Amino acid sequence: PSVVAEGRRVIGNITRVATLFLTKTVYSVLLAILVVCFQVEYPFLPRHLTLLSTLTIGIPAFFLALAPNKERAKPNFVKRVMRYAIPGGVIAAVATFVTYLLARHHYSGPDALNAETSAATLTLFLTSMWVLAIIARPYTWWRLVLVGAMGGAFLLVLVVPWLQDFFQLKLVGTQLPWTAVAIAAAASALIEFTFRQVDRRFPA
Repeated sequence: PSVVAEGRRVIGNITRVATLFLTKTVYSVLLAILVVCFQVEYPFLPRHLTLLSTLTIGIPAFFLALAPNKERAKPNFVKRVMRYAIPGGVIAAVATFVTYLLARHHYSGPDALNAETSAATLTLFLTSMWVLAIIARPYTWWRLVLVGAMGGAFLLVLVVPWLQDFFQLKLVGTQLPWTAVAIAAAASALIEFTFRQVDRRFPA
């Protein structure tokens, strides 16, 4: 029984973690394609991607991979992972790129580049956090703490001056940040709807 329980834990947890990593792969590839097609600068600096990957994938994946899990093992591992990762990654990429294009079109000034990349980073972070929030279900106290801590860490970066400078993240004005939040909220709602439809139409 202990061997079976350990196998269930490994398979269940690796499914969650793989979904997080492959969602990032999908949106990274799609963003690269969109940048080439629209002939614009890439919306992120390496330090932005480091922050996003650490808070929405790296740290959460560490804890989720080691967590207890009593779910029964299910077949078709690749299919179960990709049915979430592909739509999640596509929605996140499109939402982020829309925010970036709106920022480029409507904002100009000395901090234009910083404003554009910060708005895109905000949208991608919020959207990725919602994917994490879905993957972390069913919630326990420590999973709620984990998701909340990742959100709090990003908020800390936005409000502490020296962290703003280090990560080159500074929200300019009020209209652009709230536009980024609104797009992220719409994308998160679409991800939630899509994941539920996937569960309904393609049960594991």
